[in-house]
Amino acid sequence: MPANPAHAFDLIVIGAGSAGLAAARRSAQLGARTLLIDRAQVGGTCVNRGCVPKKLLGYGAAWSQTMARCLRAADTSRTSDAWADAIARTRAEVARLHEAHFAQLADAGVQWLSGMASLRGRGIVRLQTESGKTTLRARQIVLAAGARPMALPVPGAELSCTSDDVFGWDALPASLIIAGGGVIAVEMASTLARFGVRVTVLTRDARVLPEFDVTLSEAAAQSLARCGVDVILNADVVRIEHDAVNDGVAVYASIDGSDVPRVLRAQRVMSAIGRAPNLAGLGLDAAGVTLDAHGRIAVDRHFRTRARGVHAVGDVCGGSPLQLTPVAAAQGRYVAERLFGKGIKLPDMNTVPMAVFCDPAIASVGLTEADARARWPELGKRGPDTDKRALADRIDVVVRRFVSLEQRFAGSGMESLIKLVCNARSGRVLGAHIVDNAAPEIIQALAVAVRMGVRLKHLQSTVGLHPTVAEELLSM
Repeated sequence: MPANPAHAFDLIVIGAGSAGLAAARRSAQLGARTLLIDRAQVGGTCVNRGCVPKKLLGYGAAWSQTMARCLRAADTSRTSDAWADAIARTRAEVARLHEAHFAQLADAGVQWLSGMASLRGRGIVRLQTESGKTTLRARQIVLAAGARPMALPVPGAELSCTSDDVFGWDALPASLIIAGGGVIAVEMASTLARFGVRVTVLTRDARVLPEFDVTLSEAAAQSLARCGVDVILNADVVRIEHDAVNDGVAVYASIDGSDVPRVLRAQRVMSAIGRAPNLAGLGLDAAGVTLDAHGRIAVDRHFRTRARGVHAVGDVCGGSPLQLTPVAAAQGRYVAERLFGKGIKLPDMNTVPMAVFCDPAIASVGLTEADARARWPELGKRGPDTDKRALADRIDVVVRRFVSLEQRFAGSGMESLIKLVCNARSGRVLGAHIVDNAAPEIIQALAVAVRMGVRLKHLQSTVGLHPTVAEELLSM
């Protein structure tokens, strides 16, 4: 150990996002002398550039739109101020969360340092701050540096922005092109369009939200169209140029295999094509930490890297395909308990609920219809010689479409949807997919039921609460 005992710790956590915060707090609560280091603000992507501010802006967009649609007495002459008000409220809430996280860390006994941390060998961390370099030592190290938005791999990519930049905008562009069709692209398109931005979405896939059930993807496309978003499928950005005439950008896109790129113009273009792990500057080679085939830190089922005493959790590692805040936090707590507690079981990662905060919201848990039909031989525990085409009919799909009171009040007539994918023989619910602004809250509770093996008859024999969206589940 170093001569200076102030530089010695039981655990050093690099990265103060959801995974790092969970690992540091729980370790300190278990008695470990813990240091948490981050080069930026506490809270990581979720608090500063992701889940929280994104959903807050979604609320702002929804309320601004509702005021304009429904309440005749509302003063709609100040709609241009809606963004300024929403972004100010969002920044205030993020600042409050910073203070709350620091208070929780202090209460748990976690020490905090701001700076760039890198591995320098077994148990050694070099910290670079404005005042200089410090060498720290720890028995255990947890890497939780998170991920960042990927830049477009095309000429002119430096002219594009990412979803991170939106939260620094004091004013909105009149028009925006978003490259990507996943969750971030759909959420940003929905929110910004409702604030009055003319949005075009370019996705290389045949549908938006390709990882969700096809019914939800179709609903998302319809929702974006209602917001005025132009969605162009099977489109790939090939280059970006400065548009001097309009002081914006010209995006050249190859659409549906055409040899002649189509030119689209807007004030700004955003890359929303995915996220890459924050590995730069971590000194992985010096410690013997290796990467997996996807370019993330390779870990075993206990989130141990190839380097002794070094773990990795959250989006920086390959421990889970789901880059979600609750998943990262669960991994952080799991590692802390293994290192300094009695150990805990990692939560079930087969029934993790997911949501898209667009308008209306989309939420899902369990298998999609396509996945359920593809996996039927496994689900039905049949032999390898069983006719797969015949077994596909053993999946039962129940769909209910309706217009909620919220949408009737708004006068939109926008449909909500509930889709259950079930085992036709047992009635067990294998997947649930909902389109409604209440969908995320409903799916969170329903995730427990799906995980515990709820059957369609259990839902049908339960008395509902009226009037709610959730009661529609009970009349499927």
